[in-house]
Amino acid sequence: MGEPVPLRCAVYCRISQDRESEEKGVTRQEEDCRELAVQHGWEVVHVYVDNDISASTRSKKTRPDYDAMIAAVRAGAIDVIVAYSNGRLTRRPLELEDVIKVHEQTGVLIHTVKSGNDDLSTADGRMVARIKAAVDAAEVERSAERVARAARQRREEGRLHGGARTFGYVHGSPLGYCQEVDPIAAKAIREGMERLFLTGKVSDVRKLWQRMGVPTPLGKEWRNDGNVARTLRNPRIAGLVAHDEKIVGEGNWPAIITRAEHEAILEALGTRGAKGKGGPPRARKYLLPGFVYCVCGTPMSAQVYDPPPEERVKHSRYNRYVCISQRGGCGQCSRQRPWLEGVVEAWVAGVIEGKITAASGDPADDPNPAIEAEIRQLQAEIKRVQAGQVKGIYTDDEALEELIPRREKIQDLRAAQGELAKEAAMAPIDKEEELQDWLDDDPESLHRRREILGRYVKRIIVKPVGKGGSQGIDGPPIESIVIVPRG
Repeated sequence: MGEPVPLRCAVYCRISQDRESEEKGVTRQEEDCRELAVQHGWEVVHVYVDNDISASTRSKKTRPDYDAMIAAVRAGAIDVIVAYSNGRLTRRPLELEDVIKVHEQTGVLIHTVKSGNDDLSTADGRMVARIKAAVDAAEVERSAERVARAARQRREEGRLHGGARTFGYVHGSPLGYCQEVDPIAAKAIREGMERLFLTGKVSDVRKLWQRMGVPTPLGKEWRNDGNVARTLRNPRIAGLVAHDEKIVGEGNWPAIITRAEHEAILEALGTRGAKGKGGPPRARKYLLPGFVYCVCGTPMSAQVYDPPPEERVKHSRYNRYVCISQRGGCGQCSRQRPWLEGVVEAWVAGVIEGKITAASGDPADDPNPAIEAEIRQLQAEIKRVQAGQVKGIYTDDEALEELIPRREKIQDLRAAQGELAKEAAMAPIDKEEELQDWLDDDPESLHRRREILGRYVKRIIVKPVGKGGSQGIDGPPIESIVIVPRG
């Protein structure tokens, strides 16, 4: 007689959470399961692994390798299943019933390293297996209740309560999770926010972060616009505690952006980056972003926030353009939005009517503020690379790889400016119609109004005023702003 044919064995490994994505837990399980197979003389023909996937009654994830293993058993390719414990195989009583049915149909044996071997061919063996599954399920549910209660307590105390790694903070910091701001990632968030406000395109933010070389929290390149949008709308970067997509309080960790900026980002993104939603393209809501600058040279941002009545004790209303120090500005300059937009509106109306001759109205010079803003951004990046080349951060070849595409992009943008200028120069301007469009404050007319603004205004420079100077009856001195005409 020949040697008996060894039973064909499938090893199944699973771990619920693998935060570091190193698969160390499932590797240890596989080693112990293989050792058990050797002791019984079984031949391991396949190892099935579901890493970082729960098998509890509360989990909504599928287990692809588990399903593949059961399919192989049904096909007659597997004689024995070996798992580290019953809980690794399943924690769902209903799923155990499926295992029992598979055993009845195929005779497959179930063995574990730590939980013993239940004889599914007998009533008592099935009863014991069912009791173990029920105990495992109950323990998971009790654990989930404890975790949920602890998370609620952390939220109430303004502490973090779980979730994925947050972009913008140092991971593994000795100060604790999200307690130390990553200056490079924080700079990327603020510049990305500015780019979003300027162009309204999440893809532009993604490209910016790719050029900056900042990785995702998992160390990968930003490739998905949805991930970028979700990162920007994450309330954690504003130091806010959220639950079920609602703000429930303020956190005890440092904020990268203000709450007002967070609200502005949500409004700019619409539903892009929200769970299961794509969202409409962003529509401009304010007149002057991209045109108004602090005297220190920093673009000023619109901050508009009207908290509900019950929060007005803690949070003030905002309706202003402000220079933000966290983005490299002086932080000393702000103007009430209605006042500043009213001054600019009157000035442009005066130019259109011929009462003010300060602007030439020549569309050939920077006909599109968005294009000019992108050119300025590229020029700033070129200077950064050149400075890095001087400091030895970039080799000459590396610097060329960074500089050449940016210079080519600037040439393309300049060419696009020229085409726009030609089109604008060919189109006759009806001053009466233009004035009517300019004075139309319907939100749907904002895009047209910004086009008219770009025809006559190159930049608006805002100077600081003395303490309380912007709160007077007549507003701040008109000399505190300088409108730089185009042409």
